[in-house]
Parts: sequence; C-alpha cells; structure tokens
Amino acid sequence: MKRIALIGLFLLPILAWSQEETGDDVKSVEIRVVEDYKAQVRSAHKISEQPSFADTTSEKLAVTVRIKPKGMVIDFDPDPIPSIRLGRVKLPKLPTQKVSLGAGNYTGSYASFVLSSPRSKKNVWGIKAVHDGTLGGAPSPFYTQPTYENTLLADFQRASKNWNFKTQALLQANYHSFYGALDTGQIDTVRGTWQQSYGLNQQWLRTSNRTSKVLATYRSGGVSYLYTHAGFATSEHLARTAHTIELDAGDQEIILDLGYQFSQYNGWSMPAGQYHNFNIAPTTRGKNGILTYEFGLDFTGTQTSGLSQDRFEFYVFPQVNLQAEILRRTLAIYGGWDGSSKQQTLEGLLQEVPQISLNQELRLLGQNRGYVGMQGALIGKVQYRLEGAMTFMNDAVQFMRDTLLSPVEMNGSYLPALSVGYAEQVLKTSFRGELNVPLKQFTASTYAQFAAYSGDSFLGREARVVGGMLSYEINTLRMTAAVKHVGGRYKPSSSAAGLESYTDVNLQLGYEINENLSISLRAFNLLNQNYQMYLGYRVRGARGLFVLNYQF
Repeated sequence: MKRIALIGLFLLPILAWSQEETGDDVKSVEIRVVEDYKAQVRSAHKISEQPSFADTTSEKLAVTVRIKPKGMVIDFDPDPIPSIRLGRVKLPKLPTQKVSLGAGNYTGSYASFVLSSPRSKKNVWGIKAVHDGTLGGAPSPFYTQPTYENTLLADFQRASKNWNFKTQALLQANYHSFYGALDTGQIDTVRGTWQQSYGLNQQWLRTSNRTSKVLATYRSGGVSYLYTHAGFATSEHLARTAHTIELDAGDQEIILDLGYQFSQYNGWSMPAGQYHNFNIAPTTRGKNGILTYEFGLDFTGTQTSGLSQDRFEFYVFPQVNLQAEILRRTLAIYGGWDGSSKQQTLEGLLQEVPQISLNQELRLLGQNRGYVGMQGALIGKVQYRLEGAMTFMNDAVQFMRDTLLSPVEMNGSYLPALSVGYAEQVLKTSFRGELNVPLKQFTASTYAQFAAYSGDSFLGREARVVGGMLSYEINTLRMTAAVKHVGGRYKPSSSAAGLESYTDVNLQLGYEINENLSISLRAFNLLNQNYQMYLGYRVRGARGLFVLNYQF
C-alpha cells in the first residue's frame, strides 16, 4: 500500500507548510470535485456527524498557497482531532471543548465529546469520544437489528524548531448486525458480533529546510501498530512503518518513499498466517518551460505464508505524469501513465463492510492506468476538466453474500455475512467530465462519468455515474444538496440477479445560533429508494439525523 494517509492534512492546522505561488510557476487550476456520498453496507444503518471546530473570531489572512503534503502509510485511519492553534498569531481565547448530541429516525443515536488544549506554541493535545448507533431496522420485510460504534481517540502533537511530532492512541468497540435478503420461508434475523480495535501511532515531520547543502534530507516518517478483533476468533496484528527522504539534485526534486508492513492473521476456519509487505517508490519532479513533469517507479511486493497458500507477488508500476499550460488559466493539457497498489488487510475489509465472512484471502491489489485530459477556467470562474483513461486492475476486491437467500452457519451462530472475492484481471475504459462554478457564497458542481469493462466478472461495476452539488453559505446558515445517479451496474453472470440503478439525493443544513451553540441536519436518500449496494443487502429508506452542538 503506497499511501494510505496524507500526514500533511493532519498537520496543516498547526504548520505553515506551504509554498507561495510566484509568477514563474504553472498556475494549475484546482477543480472542486463533487464529494460523492458513497453508500455501503454500513450506510444501511448509520449516519455520522463528525464534529469540527470553526475559528469564527479571528481574521483570515488572504494568501495564495500551493500545498504538497508528503504521503505516508502510517495511519490506522482514525478521525484527526481538530487543532485550535493557528501559529504565532495572537488571538483571543477560542472554544476548546465541544459536546454534540443527536437523534434520528430508526432510533438513531449520536453523541460526541471533544476536549482539546488551548493555544500553545509547542504542544497541542486532545481527546475525542464518539458514539453512533441505531436500534431500528429497515422497512418491511426486513427485521430490526442493533448496531453501535464507539470510539475513543487521544492525540498529542509537539512542535520543535525543525520537527513536528504527533502521537495518537485509538480504542474502538463496535457491534454490527445487519438485515439480509428475504427467503421464501424466513427472513434473515441473526445476532451480530462485537469488534474491537486498539492502536498506537507515532509520526514525525520535518518542518524546516536545511540551510547547508546535503546529499539527503529526512522529511517524514513514523510507525504504527493496530490490533483488530472481528469476532468469531478472527483477529489481526498489523504493524507499519514508512519514511520519506528528499535527495538533492539541483533544480529537480527527488523523493524516495520507503514502507514496510507486517500482518499476523488468525481466521475462524483457517490456521494462523502472516505476510510481509514492502514498498519502494523513487520519484523526481521538475519543470522545463511550460512543462511540469514527474517520473518515477513504484515497486510493491508481498510474501505470504500460512494462509490459503504460500506465495510471493509483486507489482512494478511506472510513474509518468506530464502537464503543460498552453493558455494561461484557460487551457492546460496533461497525461501520463501511473500505477498504485494496496495490500488488503482485515482492518481494511472491515472498514468497507463491517460484517464479512471469516475465511478471507488478503491479496495484494494493483492497478495501472494511462490517461489524457485537459482542464482550465472558461468565462468568469467556470472551471472544467475532461479526462479519458484506461485502467488495468489486478485482484480487484468485490463483496457478495456467501449465500443469497439465507444466513451462513459459523460455529453454531448464523451470520448474514458477505464474502470477499477478487476479479483477477479487469480492464476499465472511462471518460469523465466536470464543471464547477465557485462564487463567494455559492458553489455549483456537476460531473459525469461513463465506463466500460472487460475481462473477469466484476460485481457492482458502475457504467454510468452522473452527479451534482449545490452549496450556499450566508452569515450563519450553510446548506449543501447533492444528487447522484448510478446506472449500468454489472452482475456477476447472466444467470444471477443484477443490481438495479438508483438515484441518491442528500441534504445537509447547518445553523450557528451563537458563538457557542449550533445545530445541524443531515438527510440521506430523500427519494426513499430501496436499492442494493451488494447482492442481498439493501440500503434503508430516507434517513435523517439532527445534531445539537455546544462548544465552550
């Protein structure tokens, strides 16, 4: 897995890690891509409201920046605790504690508490606790099943003259139980299982440049450990480390990313197994006239032992990315050929589908693609992007019911689980177009993507996706509406039931009553469509969650 998390995004609130644009730089146009609502099996029961602090009392400085965060593979993917410190700007005291309580239909419940430190020049710390649950079920013919998610995250960051050090500890206890497909004689009605996660993460980032010329500069690194227990005697010990080194090459920028991952996996019906995964990715970036370029290689390999079979698998992908600004801000053309890989883990599978069957392969996924495109700004602030691509996917993950019409018996318990399969070779040909109109208080975006697939059967492939977003903000009121239509969803074979098209409409409202009190409303699937994300699992109807926030 080359990059799981961007440490820069975690540290931006406390670091001035950016580079000012000058007239000599290529003015690449940033397209605001619509943030899709991606319903999953967990979306059938859960709506979350993540708290965040908003600095509404200090004056914002108008600056133009270009941010290039360094990628890392160190995170176990908890939500970062928002920091209150903005640097060396003397500001009045801001709220550092926040309490949120919420409720919704299907007896949904939400509660969170954030406790963080006041402004500090060197130290920032915080604790965040979140509960998200529901006791309700889907409309008939499905039975109700309880689901709970409970997370405690502790975060500490210390800044020195040249470095920023970040430590996180995670405790998580989740209970998942899903409804299933209707059989001719019965409905899936099974109890769920508790899942636990315990993690510790240490990251460090160099925040200054060396004044003297050296051959190499250590930029970032870290280590992490995560233990995951999925129930039914299925668990995983996962350790990661990653490092980024910057090499001196005159006007060019050469970056070397190194990563290693070790996993020991215990399954319910299989002996203990383990794998070693490593990643080496040298990349050089530079500029020649109007041409901005990136060349590199991505080498990832995994040695597996003790699972379904001992094997060594690897991918070597080129990294060639080119962009030329033909007309200033109006037309930039780009193209290239690159690739990426991801080592599958029990933790990663549970993030996508919390209730999966317990005899899974943990394969190394890889894909490489060639692409060409153009982007820029038209009349006024209308921005556009057009892109065509061919993507070659190896061992693409897909989920479906172990059996479609009934739960699976596991160790005396019945579980409506999803199994994990892999499409070994899939070719995806796609075209995507985007339009964006960003104004001061109003933003409108729309996009369309069309794709065709060939090769191995790949369940749930989306051939047509069209969406749009409208966002409006004035004073203390914020509103965002999004719509997404998905069609042409592929089925695994001509004899199997297919997955229907669907249209998802979502709405978010937020209102600040005063500097301490605010309310928010999130509503999903307003058309009340009863579609399937995977065979045998249907997303619930219209769902909403009302949250009251108090910060002090």
